[in-house]
Amino acid sequence: MRVKYKDVAADLARDIRRGTLKPGDRLPTHRELAHRHGLSLGTATKVFSEMEAMGLTIGEVGRGTFVRMNADARAMEFSYETPGKAVVDFSKNHLVLPEQDDIFQAAIAKVLSDPDCDVLDYRNNPGSEYDRLTAWRWLNEDRETPIDSHKAITICSGGQHALMLALMATCRPGQVVAVERLTYPMVRLACEMLRLDVVEVDADRDGIVPESFDRLCRKHDVSALFCIPNVQNPTSTTLSLERRSEIAKIANAHDVTLLEDDAYGFLLEEPPTPLTELAPDRTLYIRTLSKSWAPGLRVCFLVSPGRHKDAVDRAQRASVWMNAPLMASVASEIVSSGQYDLVVRAKRKEVFKRQAIVRRILAGMQIETQPQSMHVLLPLPSNARQDWVVEALAEANVLVSPASQFAAKGERSGLQNGLRLCIGAPRNRAEMENALRTLRAVVEAPQNKEAWR
Repeated sequence: MRVKYKDVAADLARDIRRGTLKPGDRLPTHRELAHRHGLSLGTATKVFSEMEAMGLTIGEVGRGTFVRMNADARAMEFSYETPGKAVVDFSKNHLVLPEQDDIFQAAIAKVLSDPDCDVLDYRNNPGSEYDRLTAWRWLNEDRETPIDSHKAITICSGGQHALMLALMATCRPGQVVAVERLTYPMVRLACEMLRLDVVEVDADRDGIVPESFDRLCRKHDVSALFCIPNVQNPTSTTLSLERRSEIAKIANAHDVTLLEDDAYGFLLEEPPTPLTELAPDRTLYIRTLSKSWAPGLRVCFLVSPGRHKDAVDRAQRASVWMNAPLMASVASEIVSSGQYDLVVRAKRKEVFKRQAIVRRILAGMQIETQPQSMHVLLPLPSNARQDWVVEALAEANVLVSPASQFAAKGERSGLQNGLRLCIGAPRNRAEMENALRTLRAVVEAPQNKEAWR
């Protein structure tokens, strides 16, 4: 449960976003705010600190605290960061089932009860031998061609960390990384931080178009291709085995490294052969537990070919030294006990049921998704402004991500006017259904802000 000062700050941010509080308006004094909301003076001070930290207000000695210019945009960001219990959040892509709490606590107790428990000590950079062996056996269960050795695995602090390590190990500043036109937005940020150039490869309803990838490699000196072959985020496409084979051949012909993010493969009963099996010498394979188990676990397995493994481990040392030992050991316990598989099967069923609700509530609207996908791409009508829809939904306590966030060239590319919905995030199906009804009403309302208030 959020502490009360967060609730008061969120209410003020909402008033700024709606225009009730305008740039230059003075806020109540600390004492007035404390009296109005029944807070202590210290708690009221936390409210003002929170507002100033978010860039919503500015304090002037002797005059008071005032709303800053352009604070309305920052207030929208604030509402995403501090959602209350009444808010349905479609913007975060995860699904955690109620039974996972007990499983997680039991796994922690089991790890800590081991007489040889070393979770407070340093471990080897890529992870402990036991945890890597456990991951190696587990990953090989679904592979036709097994990973040669557990030494190919580095245990990372989540999928984003693994992606950063993979880019650091395979690319140098100024080199070119190819991504789909709509893709996981953190790859763009990672490339920006590492000073890598991003180019777009065409994709259709079946995923990456091999001919486009080949043309791109002939036009640019492409160093790496980042892709999500299984249930791609945000389009939900799954690359066919035929296309995967063609992409692997093109990568071999042009000496391109493949960065394969398999965050959503767990949703498929029988996913196609991964790129890492089709081009093992040039593919870095990323398998995070953030989506299949929980984002707070922060465990991801990065499988690297021999020629890149040393560079990956150097990047690990330079960034975090090692994954948090407790989380790695807990992940091993959850996997080896069979609890992971039980939860994944339950999640597949839950996602399928939630998809049925999506199809029923949004019937007749253009949506891009699949029955086994955790996300839905909803293109908006040409007369609907994406930013207005997002804001109107936020005012109705429904948070969504603008589809333009997923554009490889950034939100200003104008590539996509729509919304990305994460259907796993709502706490239950009834809550999700009500929020979808609200969403439909907002999208189909007259396209002006006043009509939505």
